[in-house]
Amino acid sequence: MYRELDPAAHRHMLGITEDQLPDVLVIFGELAIERAGQRMIEYLEDPEYLPRWGGYMANFRGLRLAFHVAFGGAMAAHYVHIWCGAGVRTVIQLGWFGALQHGMEAGDVVVPEHAAREEGVSDWYLPKGVLADSTPELASAIGTAIRAKGIAVNEGPLFTTPSMLAESRDVIADWSRHGWLGVDMETAATFAVAKHFNARRAAALILIDDLVGEKNSLAEVATTQALGPLLREREEQVLHAALEAAAP
Repeated sequence: MYRELDPAAHRHMLGITEDQLPDVLVIFGELAIERAGQRMIEYLEDPEYLPRWGGYMANFRGLRLAFHVAFGGAMAAHYVHIWCGAGVRTVIQLGWFGALQHGMEAGDVVVPEHAAREEGVSDWYLPKGVLADSTPELASAIGTAIRAKGIAVNEGPLFTTPSMLAESRDVIADWSRHGWLGVDMETAATFAVAKHFNARRAAALILIDDLVGEKNSLAEVATTQALGPLLREREEQVLHAALEAAAP
């Protein structure tokens, strides 16, 4: 039923016209959804709240975008589905990741080539064995734009999990042995839905905690607060670099 809705029906649900369709959809993965949204729109121009869906429309240097904060694959997939169903052709996933390899520092960025489909939602959009991958040209452009700001960028595979708090030391060690650069909760779902709609897609995630070195644990409130200024600066830099790279 809902899967058969046409673009006009998706736009009707969003409360926009075809002329208002944005160039880019940005998904930002974070637990504190409302707080993160209010923080991130300060980095954009002319933000307009979308009361039906809890997101925003905004501008950035002539680029029109829709912006949502999502926690987990199911929420990310919902936003990607409705906007790509409405006609959006470029999707960018931003947010945070936990490092699964040594040698990375807080504030470093991973631009994943693909993400392990372990969050569950991607199975509804792609057949088993099909990669939830980025669009190489867009991912490369985003990585280049971020490096130009003096930020370390790592490229490779990411692991997307359905439950952050279920991770144990044994699980983390296994992920690390298999070569995953890091772990998040949204990217595989975002990539899978965007790929289903033949939309361009890429992600740029900021390292917030080192899971193999057990540094900067999210449970250590004082440490996280100490990193605050760096991470606030980094999220603005990464958002702007990604949008610069996504511009037509």
